[in-house]
Amino acid sequence: MPILSLHEVTKAFGGLVAVNKATFSVEPGSIHGLIGPNGAGKTTLFSLITGFYRPTMGRVELDGEDITHLPTSARARKGLVRTFQGTVLFADLTVEENIANGMLAESSSPWTDWLFETPAARSSRREGAAAIMDYSRLSDLRNVAAKDLSHGQQRVLGIAIALAANPRVLLLDEPFTGMTASEKNRLAEMLGRIREDGTTIVLVEHDMRTVMRLCDVITVLNFGSVLTEGTPEQVRRHPEVMAAYLGSAA
Repeated sequence: MPILSLHEVTKAFGGLVAVNKATFSVEPGSIHGLIGPNGAGKTTLFSLITGFYRPTMGRVELDGEDITHLPTSARARKGLVRTFQGTVLFADLTVEENIANGMLAESSSPWTDWLFETPAARSSRREGAAAIMDYSRLSDLRNVAAKDLSHGQQRVLGIAIALAANPRVLLLDEPFTGMTASEKNRLAEMLGRIREDGTTIVLVEHDMRTVMRLCDVITVLNFGSVLTEGTPEQVRRHPEVMAAYLGSAA
């Protein structure tokens, strides 16, 4: 059974249809890419999946359960976690503090849990943050404020914070944007490990070389509709995709 399914999901803003009857499924343990030109509806689709927007029509399912009308917080507690194009961090907090705060995302009342947190719970949260820092190769930066990190390090921290919420499906919105070649390679290696450890990844990305190298399945959007879907090789050979989106990267 697919871990995530969309059935004719549509979103209209007044007379503008941003997403039009989008239907596709994501298999568990895969890296699934969403590509398309600017304005194709990729980020809007992410917002529909995670509950920031409600669809005009259609259905979103997580493990066969209809979550279309669940709020964002409830979806996050079920393991559907998203990052954003602009990394959302607590700029003045350290790497460790950002990740530790991210671990509260699983709670139905995070502020109450934080205010009345026991010493044992606080210690457990710090241990969890330490494990995630080690996993994401951020341990050496644990005491550095987020605002003092490089752009690439901030992107990795954003993903580490998402991992702190213990996601089953991790949605990444342009995670490689602004990274150097070496930073992209390190992040690709990290995402490969996340997938190997059982977390499903859905990503929007403009770097076609990275998408083709990293993804198991790619869905191509065009003007809010699904143009085609398949393996990287199948998508690479699709004539409309080659002409419109890949160019020399194909």
